[in-house]
Formats: sequence, C-alpha cells, structure tokens
Amino acid sequence: MKRRTFIALAGAFAALKALRLRAAEAGHDASPVIALFGATARSGREIIRQGLERGCIIKGFARTPSKLGIEHENLTLFKGDIYERHTIDPVLEGHEVVVSMIGAPAPEDPSAEIGPVDIYSVMGENLIAAMKQKGNTRLIMASSTGVEHRMDIDSPKPPPGDLTERWRWLARRLYHDMWRMEEMIASSGLDYMLLRPGFMVEEPARHNLKFNTTGNTPGARVITYEDFAAFILDNLNGGDYWNRALGMYSDTVMDPAAEIEKFLARQKAAQEAAAQEPKSR
Repeated sequence: MKRRTFIALAGAFAALKALRLRAAEAGHDASPVIALFGATARSGREIIRQGLERGCIIKGFARTPSKLGIEHENLTLFKGDIYERHTIDPVLEGHEVVVSMIGAPAPEDPSAEIGPVDIYSVMGENLIAAMKQKGNTRLIMASSTGVEHRMDIDSPKPPPGDLTERWRWLARRLYHDMWRMEEMIASSGLDYMLLRPGFMVEEPARHNLKFNTTGNTPGARVITYEDFAAFILDNLNGGDYWNRALGMYSDTVMDPAAEIEKFLARQKAAQEAAAQEPKSR
C-alpha cells in the first residue's frame, strides 16, 4: 500500500473512531448518529446546519463533498455516488439513522419534458441492500407530493393553461420512479418515513407545517427548507409518523408562474457567476 493511501485511510478511520466515541459519551437518550445522503442538496445543507447546532453527529455523503464548505468536529464527509453501491457501504456501521435527500437535478428548462428517470429506484435498491447488510434499521427518505398526483407514463399532453397540470405531465416519469422507490422502501421490512413535501423555498421558518397520511395532500403548496429539516431532526428517535408516507404542506399556495421566473433568475445568476470565474490553465 502506498504511504499516501495509508495515511488517508488512517485519517478516515481515526475520524470515525472519534465520532463513535462522541456518540457514546453523549448518552443513550441523545440524538442518534445521522447518515445523510445528499449532504450538498439544499435540504441536506439545512439538516446539517440545524443538526450541528443541536449537537448531532452527522456523516455526510455527496458526489462532491467539497461543495458543502462546512467543517465541524461532529461532521465527517464521504465522497460517493448513489449509483455505486460500494461507495455507500463505508458510511454505515449499523447504528445510524439513514436520511436521504438525494434527488434528480432540477431541469435546465422547466418547460421541457423530463426523460427517463431511474435515480430514485436505484437509490432505494442500493440503500436498502446496504442497510440490511450493515444492520441499519431506520430510513427517512425525501419524496414529493407529486407522487400522489402523478400522471400515467402514457398520459396525453394536457392542453395549455394550467401550469400545475402541465408540470405533472412533464415530470410524470420522475414521479413514477419516485413511486417505485417508495414501494420498495415500504415493503423492505425497515422502519421508514417517506416524506412528501410540497414546493420548498429558502426562506425563514414559518412553523406552519401540516400533514396528511391519506394520500390526498393538497397540491401546489409551499413549505420552507428550515421547517422541513426541523421536522426530520425532531423525529429521528421515533414518533407517530414512522412507517408512513407523510404529505407535508401549508396553507400557502404556490404561484407557478412566479416560481418559474425565480428559477430562471437563479439560473441566469449562476451562469453569470460561473462565466466570471477565472478559467484554470
């Protein structure tokens, strides 16, 4: 083994040993260790921010961990790809609550039809297999209220006018794969929470979450990432919402046209920022 490889592995094992020691010292009633898949997603970042403030120990998994830009003694980052099962295994030791915020990237053109999607079903299969091998028993998975309002793959294109119906048609393959993932998890034998949030925005917490467990969550409703993350952290140790698919919404109705404008503005700003960055030689 090369010296550089040995030093890197030794450092990783030392970090994990320190995490286990701090978890043991925290006591039985403390928050469990979180294995967070999708650490650099907007929801993942908010879980990390609030979790570290609460004293949680977090293992973060991402394709590019350096994008997170956070260093903390209670945070250990792992580089991996949810499509590659062997990169999942090192994160799990059997005692963590597994939380996944991984999802398909937002489309570059929100008016374009989304093609075939398999990230959710592949993720479900790989996480379930890894958890069963390592002995993990609890899984919190981000889904969407879109699963409840999904259209059949072969549904005809709706007429112009209703932007919400149009989006459901454009994203019908995405929501179908998400539904397949939910079915896998519900029949896996694991304890689970399938979280179906409404449209999420990066705004201060509103403390106005409402819940639905009957599969008819009101559509096109807005919740904040802060409220979503706080709910997850509040329910890590159990509660009435485990082993359910949980619709999460508020009384605030989304304005699709306004949100599309915001999305395009964010994209433009990101492209302009990228264009101004100095190019590597």
